[in-house]
Amino acid sequence: MKTRPQDTPSRAHLLRGALTGLFAAAVIAAASPAALAAGPAARLDAAQATQTAQAAAVAPPDAPAVMYAIYQIDGKGADSYEVANGSIATYWFGHAFELGGTQYFTGFTWDTRERYGKPGEDEAGPETQVNLAEATFTLTGSSPERPWKFRGMEHTIGMFGAYERPEAIDTRRQPLEYRTPAGKLVLAVPTQGFDNGTSFEGYALFVFNIGPRDELKDKVWAYIGSINTGDDNSAACADGDVMPCVARTGKLTFAAQPGGDMPRITVTPSGTEIAGPGKTRQLGAADAVTYVYDEAGKQYAEK
Repeated sequence: MKTRPQDTPSRAHLLRGALTGLFAAAVIAAASPAALAAGPAARLDAAQATQTAQAAAVAPPDAPAVMYAIYQIDGKGADSYEVANGSIATYWFGHAFELGGTQYFTGFTWDTRERYGKPGEDEAGPETQVNLAEATFTLTGSSPERPWKFRGMEHTIGMFGAYERPEAIDTRRQPLEYRTPAGKLVLAVPTQGFDNGTSFEGYALFVFNIGPRDELKDKVWAYIGSINTGDDNSAACADGDVMPCVARTGKLTFAAQPGGDMPRITVTPSGTEIAGPGKTRQLGAADAVTYVYDEAGKQYAEK
């Protein structure tokens, strides 16, 4: 599917931000005698800190702006509305990042199937996923009033979720980033959920390839799988009367993969797991799980 031209959405409500104290402090630090005397490397670090602080101080496009850029429907400020034949689109997550010296912001949305069946024929099940879409902007606007310039969008970058719902964002944890040798960005978005008495957490994984948007063979953004990193059965174990109560969490780390551009992912758990009837055991570094990128399947898989 071809993407739209790289112009600014005519009705996107892009926000103008104000410089914060962080930006001001970075500017002062970059111009201070200590920074100037510290050498080129220190001055470069100070300049990069200034640029990052400036980008953070400018409010990114809001949910209605992202929605309009993708669906070309004025939702009158809403972040969820019908887009076609009963399909509902909803804003999911936004992420600002730097790559190759350019500041980007991407807003992700999800949308449900279009409805064509009779009542009861479109029921959702565990295999019913939602479609992911995205709109990306760069901090290269022509004026302070319009700092973000629309770069492009994609109507589909993958399918995920279940029961026609997406994976829920876990706001307690921060997204994780990895920049590949070839200049791609791998993004891990923290997610959470609950099923059959057990809460769980993990990450939804995406890759951003800055290549031209008219090359359909290589998407700009792509969903590349989800990884479970932890769970807690406290809602089902009844204080140990039904089953042992266990809880584990996992730390996700990236590392270069020899012979490949996409990184290796390791999840190192801590906490406890059920080891047998009425038994639990402690988890540690020996229980770490490694995932590698499968070029054929275009997703991460356990090694």
